[in-house]
Amino acid sequence: MFLKALWILLFFSFHSWADTTPPPATKAPILNELVAEHAMIKNGIEAANKRISQLEESWKSSTSEMNQDLIQQQVVTEIRNTTGQIDQFLVQVRSANTPEAIALGEDLIKEEINFFEARLAPASTDLGDLFAQYEKSSADEQLLVLFNINDFYVYINWLIAERANNLKLLEDWQIDTKAEQQQLNREITSYADFMYSYLRNNSRMRELLENEIRSLPADARSAMQARVATQNRLVHSAVNNLREVVVLMEEQGLPVDHYNELIFKTTGNLAKAVVDFGTLKTVVLGFWEDCVHWVKSNVGGLISRLMLFALLMAATVMLARLVRRVISRAVTHKRAKFSTLVQDFFIKIGSNIVLIFGLLFALAQVGLDLAPVLTGLGVAGIVIGFALQDTLSNFASGMMILIYRPFDVGDFVEAGGVAGKVGKMSLVNTTIRTFDNQVFLVPNAKIWGETIKNLTSERLRRVDMVFGAAYSDNVERVEEILHDIVISHPKVLKTPEHVVRLHLLNESSVDYIVRPWVKTDDYWDVYWDITREVKVRFDREGITIPFPQREIHFYGQANACLPKGLTTPE
Repeated sequence: MFLKALWILLFFSFHSWADTTPPPATKAPILNELVAEHAMIKNGIEAANKRISQLEESWKSSTSEMNQDLIQQQVVTEIRNTTGQIDQFLVQVRSANTPEAIALGEDLIKEEINFFEARLAPASTDLGDLFAQYEKSSADEQLLVLFNINDFYVYINWLIAERANNLKLLEDWQIDTKAEQQQLNREITSYADFMYSYLRNNSRMRELLENEIRSLPADARSAMQARVATQNRLVHSAVNNLREVVVLMEEQGLPVDHYNELIFKTTGNLAKAVVDFGTLKTVVLGFWEDCVHWVKSNVGGLISRLMLFALLMAATVMLARLVRRVISRAVTHKRAKFSTLVQDFFIKIGSNIVLIFGLLFALAQVGLDLAPVLTGLGVAGIVIGFALQDTLSNFASGMMILIYRPFDVGDFVEAGGVAGKVGKMSLVNTTIRTFDNQVFLVPNAKIWGETIKNLTSERLRRVDMVFGAAYSDNVERVEEILHDIVISHPKVLKTPEHVVRLHLLNESSVDYIVRPWVKTDDYWDVYWDITREVKVRFDREGITIPFPQREIHFYGQANACLPKGLTTPE
């Protein structure tokens, strides 16, 4: 890895090293010295060409990764020495700045261009060999081969960039480089087209593998996932290199919209493309064309799936209604003896279950993979369960109320701090309408966690009343009047028998209890009627209903404290 890093670092440092080489402090060399040095450098280029060619042949024949790294290092050293000498000579040419010196510099630059072209041809061949080697390698070896591929990407891009810089230098010297520039542009475009095809093919292969993974069971996906990971590495490497090539093309003024569109489609990230207005326009038009093509290709299947989904959902709704009717008849049968709350629960839950399973079945039939949906619902259920603990507590309490049936719809209850008539109940809350027509939605957890008092759960109910009479009134007469009032009321039941008894000798009155039995629905009518009749009959018979009173007695020396003429009773 150290050798590879050094390889990349050296390639990127060539051009900057040449630019930052300080000009010689001495005066510009004379023309004869430039001519001699020019000849020496040309001979050096030819010799370096031969040595590098031999090293490249050795690299191809070597099977050792370490040997290949050492050979690459030697190639780097040869190229660095050669280009370093050329750059120093060009610095001297700039210092001399004479037509003769510029002619020598032009000739040497063209030699360097040829030198780079000689390096490009084997590098391109070696890159193709690495692609073939990658396909034949095992999973562990592929990573090392991919490192070499990335190294060659950097190497080829650097050679192309150096050729472009040399042509630019010749243009600065007012030298016609039109033919060379066209040749370079053709080579860059050809290289970009190759990377375009390579990236597109690998992207399609990745999509095919990902689609195949979705069709496999979970326990058979591991091997395919390794292939997808390998394909992702290839795609990522190709995207990065194509982006570098696009930068070179932009510097040469070549069109790049087509390549940027592919980068965007592959990565889904417009920031990774070299963005300009033309690229944005191409991406938008390409996206629109893809949408139109997709609609044309899939409209028939889409319509048929929608029709199938609609038919399945219609059948599901009809089946849910049928199930609702069957359950309704079953739970409302006389022998079932279910409460209204339980009946409503089974009717609703039965039809809803049919709808849910019907929806899932319809989605599966139109091609939707339900495995991730169900998995997502499971995870969401856990999260929602933690977030809605109070609601789940109400749900559990609602289930307990349905099971034990402490009350039913229409019952009068005192529960959860509210007294009134039960209107309806869900698994979360219960609706209670008070006697003054106020509606309360009481959480089921509050109802189940406290005492529930059902005032109408039994068919019969006893009316408990207490009436007071004066101490001076005849007890037998008062009891006779109360018996007569109770017996004469048409809604008072004969069985169980009513009770009239002297109950308490209170502070201000003698209290009698009156306890008739009535039907639950007649409770308040009887209560109010008897209370009114007791007042009327007591007034008619001269029976006194006393109000609270106290007698105060004064004894002994208390007379001295009274006004004159007033004494306490003896």
